[in-house]
Amino acid sequence: MGGPGRLPCPGGCAVTGAAAGQAPGVVKVRLSGATADVELLATLLADYAGSGLDVLERSAPYPNRRDPGVRVYLTLQITGSAS
Repeated sequence: MGGPGRLPCPGGCAVTGAAAGQAPGVVKVRLSGATADVELLATLLADYAGSGLDVLERSAPYPNRRDPGVRVYLTLQITGSAS
């Protein structure tokens, strides 16, 4: 199940945010995969700045502990409304 501040949800995922005392519209995301793929996706998400999604923070790539590749942590701000 999750750690502190996490709620179980269907499929074994974890819900964070308001339950963890986080600001509304702020989402924390972990990207994991091949270095080039993770870097590309992080860059694509950053390109959405000003159009409803802003990257507030981006970590350096960390090597995955048990799997090949890297992980990058992002803090995103959703500024637009969902359609």
